[in-house]
Amino acid sequence: MKKSLKRQIAQTGIIHRPLPIETKHALETIAQKKQVLTDKILFSAKQNISLKFTHQGPGEYTISKQGEIRLTSPVVMPHWPVGAPDDGDYTNFGNVLIFAPLGNEDWNDFNRVRMQVFPNFPGVTNPYLMISFKNNGTVKVPDIYGREGVHGVNLINHEWNDVIFEVEGLPRDKMTEISFSYYLNGPERLTAGTMELLINEIKLEKIANPEISKGWIPQDNALIYSHNGYSKEMPKIAFCTNNVETAIFTIHEKKTDKLIFTGKSYQKATETGNFVILDFSELKMVGEYYLKFANRQTDAFQIGESQIIWESSIWKSLNFIFCERCGCPVFGKHTTCHADIIAEHNGKQLSFNGGWHDAGDVSQQLIQTAEVTMALYEVAGSLSEKDEQLRMRLLEEGEWGLDFLLKTRFGDGYRATSAGMTRWTDGLVGGMDDAIARVHNQAYENFYCAGIEAFIGGQVNDNPAMQNHLRKIAEEDLLFAMAELEKHGTGQKPIFWEHTYQTSESLYYATASWAASMVYQLTKKEEYAEKAADWLALMLEAQEKTGILDSETNERYNGFFYRDKSHKVIQHFNHQAREHLYLLAIEAAVESQPAHMAYKEWLQAVEMYGDYLKKVTRFTKPYPLIPAGLYKKDEYLDEASFHLQHLLIDERAIEEYKLQFEQGIQLNEEISLRKFPIWFSFRGNNAILLSAGKAAAIAGKILQDKTLLEIAEGQLQWVIGMNPFGQSMMHGEGYRYAQQYSVLNGEITGEIPVGMETFRNEDEPYWPEFNNATYKEVWVGNAGKWMSIVADLNKITGKS
Repeated sequence: MKKSLKRQIAQTGIIHRPLPIETKHALETIAQKKQVLTDKILFSAKQNISLKFTHQGPGEYTISKQGEIRLTSPVVMPHWPVGAPDDGDYTNFGNVLIFAPLGNEDWNDFNRVRMQVFPNFPGVTNPYLMISFKNNGTVKVPDIYGREGVHGVNLINHEWNDVIFEVEGLPRDKMTEISFSYYLNGPERLTAGTMELLINEIKLEKIANPEISKGWIPQDNALIYSHNGYSKEMPKIAFCTNNVETAIFTIHEKKTDKLIFTGKSYQKATETGNFVILDFSELKMVGEYYLKFANRQTDAFQIGESQIIWESSIWKSLNFIFCERCGCPVFGKHTTCHADIIAEHNGKQLSFNGGWHDAGDVSQQLIQTAEVTMALYEVAGSLSEKDEQLRMRLLEEGEWGLDFLLKTRFGDGYRATSAGMTRWTDGLVGGMDDAIARVHNQAYENFYCAGIEAFIGGQVNDNPAMQNHLRKIAEEDLLFAMAELEKHGTGQKPIFWEHTYQTSESLYYATASWAASMVYQLTKKEEYAEKAADWLALMLEAQEKTGILDSETNERYNGFFYRDKSHKVIQHFNHQAREHLYLLAIEAAVESQPAHMAYKEWLQAVEMYGDYLKKVTRFTKPYPLIPAGLYKKDEYLDEASFHLQHLLIDERAIEEYKLQFEQGIQLNEEISLRKFPIWFSFRGNNAILLSAGKAAAIAGKILQDKTLLEIAEGQLQWVIGMNPFGQSMMHGEGYRYAQQYSVLNGEITGEIPVGMETFRNEDEPYWPEFNNATYKEVWVGNAGKWMSIVADLNKITGKS
């Protein structure tokens, strides 16, 4: 780990204050250096060039004495905006908005927008500006889900900001409108009573070498590689477009520039395109290096054990998680928050703050916090003795999450499970800005929490009182879940916004089996082992064992799961993702019941799943991405399943499903393989690929299969830069990372967004500079999934 990061960690009190935001390698810093070829002014206070703006909603729009656009507003309004729920569920106080017509202008001669903006938002941690466009040309903007053409910008308070963003991927042949707005996000304790935003220039620019935003082929001058590096025993490649001749490449030691390795590149045709491959798998010497090829050079990367490669990413993920704490003052982010989010059950109330905010909108989800808590304990348990400082800090953060897991439990099967917030609140119970937390006695939540409680109970050997309590409540919660399962079956669902809403029957049984195995390991009560095996058998009824035939190659694909034993609808994930629970359930049974009569069947299920991953990953080479999987042509006909899987859709989704199915790789008339999910409003695949990567890691551990471990680590590599855009999606880690959608807390080192999306109904990566939900919204659950994969990689490589 670099000395500079060690020093920063020490200066934060070992992540008790946020790590600084590193801008040296940020995409915004790179943008400042790009050559401007020509420009066109749309608005200028100095040159008296104006746009005719119209104001809408709260606040006021005026022109300042200096000719600047001026927006002012109070911090809060005395009522919710028109159309918001009466109880204020998942809403703020509206947004201050102005818009201007553009007269059907053709902007295709320009590829960047630039403006000068001054926020005067006293006490606001993160002044946030939303910039939106409308296009009425060949491709309409916004799209039907309102995601396209909307860009959010984190601003520096009380100074002029030079806001730059590229629009190369934006359809802009007939531009009809531009708008500016900012949210009224409520009264954080330091916030003053009024807010002011000034804009003194807006212009279009044409720059040299714009970023690409879509497709599998990287920029001509780019080398695609894993920014953090490569585990020494794993394959190691970098690659680029095939617009250069194959030739010698070299690898040099970063510190001395000494030549360490020489290799010969080769061309390779794949399903994603033609590339020049640079393979240096033979290099296994631990160190920090850079690669040179055809007048191109990478930044520094490492080769070593996984603890070395991914250590800095764990510190930064931990920083992100810490900064998302709810109910705790975080320096420079917020004071103690959301004390007036109340959960009520059976005449009792609790304050539903604690754990970590779910995402950029500071909502709260119990299951998300529970999963992150487990991941913190997982990765802490995977570290060697020399990593004691990191291990203890991970455990401390895990204890913060565990406290929330215990706090939100009413003790009779009911739990406080979520709250829809996209605002700060005043902390005073009884005000109009309070939010009501949802309370349920859900079998699924109790199964999942029981398993997590039991898992952590097995880790806290230095705290007998906590271990005994966790043993007690894990067993209680398992019994509560079993009672509800007996009453309702697997069809019991939470409300629409809960993060477990999409759970299928097969995933339900996977979770129940895993939970029972965890409680069995903690209590040694045989009845739980029997339940675990019974539920695992029901889960395995949903696994494809015969195989789907590829009519062109005669290859069969088996090992994946369906949503239930009818095998009508294949299990997919398009936003929330828990594919790893299938493998967790098998792993727990294999470890706890090695003498069970079904033991060989369990291992065969893992082997089939592992074989499936090996087969489908060839479709995305040379990228390490695990494809979204197989889809049936008529899955949309299963209406109940379709509306569980896809949120906020209407009748147009059926036609879009057909179009997206056709964009996949046709294995036969009825089955298509998609590299990215079929999805609609909710897009972004980091949780999906990280969950699948965790499943690969578990399978690799069980089978001692190096290829599956390589696939698992490959998902980290994709996120950290081994993608067509050469961008790291973890802010502050790797290179070429960009601002993300983190509206209330601002940029945070270590944040990971929901993930890469596709454009409309296509099946290739789409990653515009436009910064909007859902795809670029920061998501604390992804940090947990990241840590969970690293934990398994650490266990395999061993503790030094």
